[in-house]
Amino acid sequence: MKTLDRYLFMEMIGPFMIGVVGFVLVLAVDLLFTMADLIINKGVPLWAVLKLLVYKLPSIMVLTFPVSTLFATAMALGRLSKDNEIVALRTSGITLFRISVPILIIGIAVSVASYFTNEKLVPHANFVSSNIIRQIIYKQPLPEVKENIFFKDAHNRHYYARRVDMKNKTMENIMVYEVTDERFPRVILAERATFQGRLWDLKQGVIHKYDEKGYLNYEAAFEDMKLNVSEDLLNFSEQKTYQDMDSRELKDTITMLDKGGVSSHAFKTELLLKYSIPATCFVFALIGIPFSLPSPRSGRTWGMIVTIVFMFTFYVFASVFRSLGRGGLLPPAVAAFFPQFSFILFGAALLYWEGNFK
Repeated sequence: MKTLDRYLFMEMIGPFMIGVVGFVLVLAVDLLFTMADLIINKGVPLWAVLKLLVYKLPSIMVLTFPVSTLFATAMALGRLSKDNEIVALRTSGITLFRISVPILIIGIAVSVASYFTNEKLVPHANFVSSNIIRQIIYKQPLPEVKENIFFKDAHNRHYYARRVDMKNKTMENIMVYEVTDERFPRVILAERATFQGRLWDLKQGVIHKYDEKGYLNYEAAFEDMKLNVSEDLLNFSEQKTYQDMDSRELKDTITMLDKGGVSSHAFKTELLLKYSIPATCFVFALIGIPFSLPSPRSGRTWGMIVTIVFMFTFYVFASVFRSLGRGGLLPPAVAAFFPQFSFILFGAALLYWEGNFK
């Protein structure tokens, strides 16, 4: 590692750690304020709130990584610009692109750390925190209406329902994916159903069977069909949503839904977001470089203000595309990666302009 790389790394590591700790504390305090009423007026134990806070930390940290990368970039380059070190480096023949290399490497490293945190820690932590909120804080063992229910019983049957109303005991858009001794499973689809204990009454459905090559060789429609399941649906009170799944679980769910002919846009979008969201750290490092340098005319650094504007613009942009992908209005790959890709192109263009024309 060259002296310049070590120097810029040391300039960034301190502000980055301060940013992570500071933003985590801000978001954690906001969460504690939200829970204060539960502690004071509803008698929720303090240990439950503290436990919830611990399990919320991984998802909070993933949110702080991109902003902290941006903060570190702006602080490091702002300090070097203030002391005329950037001018000295560029005057001595070191280009802005060479100065940017260690910053971009740090952005990539933080993106990798964000990916592993988002993949290994966040799904389980979200699942546990959701159960804490529901069971301990709000004392609701099961919400009345749930979306995208997916579970597996002890007899190798997989069940999916787009919507489940526990109060009225009804379901919509049901798929039963049954693994048998044959190479491909039997799939049962139904528009709606009612359930009572272990007995499901499926309405307006179809049964699919496949041959050894995977081609459909049997199809039978039905108006009404009784189905005995191995366990009462009420016992599936802790099923995971796509926010609680890691990549492997999402891929398994997508495979099952695709084979059953059920739309998997939401799950495919969430799977690709597992890769695109961590890349935001690199995006913010790239965008932060040109805006953290002083204007040639005024000598002032307006980068922090402008970059904050771009940060909020990016998050609004990404949220809109995420919703469009979940709803099937955009291909999942476009919904997940287009915001990052477009801002990378924009940041690269700004960096090129700054390095060659200023």
